[in-house]
Amino acid sequence: MEYFLSIVGFIPGVVKTLIRYFKFNLPSGKIFGTMIDNNKDLKIFVKDLFVPNNTFDSPKIFSKEGEYTQANPNISSVWPDVEAIGVAKLFNLLGRLGKKDKLTVVEMSKGLDIWNSDIIVLGAQAIKSLEFYKVMGNVGYSMDSREIYDKETNRIIRRESEYGYGLIIKAKNTTLPEGRIGNAILLGGFGVLGTQAAIHYFCNNIARLGKEFGKNNFSLIVRARISSGEQSAERLDKFTKIYN
Repeated sequence: MEYFLSIVGFIPGVVKTLIRYFKFNLPSGKIFGTMIDNNKDLKIFVKDLFVPNNTFDSPKIFSKEGEYTQANPNISSVWPDVEAIGVAKLFNLLGRLGKKDKLTVVEMSKGLDIWNSDIIVLGAQAIKSLEFYKVMGNVGYSMDSREIYDKETNRIIRRESEYGYGLIIKAKNTTLPEGRIGNAILLGGFGVLGTQAAIHYFCNNIARLGKEFGKNNFSLIVRARISSGEQSAERLDKFTKIYN
């Protein structure tokens, strides 16, 4: 009887695990593809900001804790908070999908010419991002310091001033050794809010995107209202591009 009861008690946990797998893990895994394979390298690229001559005698970086301000000398570079938070969100998401090994964060100043693995690029206007639009395959949109462009027509995408705009791109990485094809994702936008919107929408809708696009490449435009922040991130469906 005790054995039977233990089996019965075990069933709800199994059911919950199966539901979570089919509702979240399976569709989300289709978006990442080989990125969640613990035998394959995944590099996440972030912009690092150079801090020259940050010495004890002439500090350039300060931190604030309550009423107190403290100098932080001898720090030569820092990450923008939007990208640091983005890395944390991606680590959490990848961890839920079982990615534990061969996961590296690369500062763009040290990895401009590194493409030889699955990659995620945070930011849409850095030099690394501009190269992403050129080097990767199946990229529907690009962005510079002024505009968003449709890569197929070179048409400028009209924006409304009360929103921050971002790009979510899953592309094909054809630069891997031995002719292998890898995966590449870019999450970024105009300024802080555009990048926040792209990261927020991607991380909070990953299963939905997986159900819609499966393993296909795609390019999306998202936006968030300036007065409401990243929580208001929405996808502009009419700009959806999908590549088989």
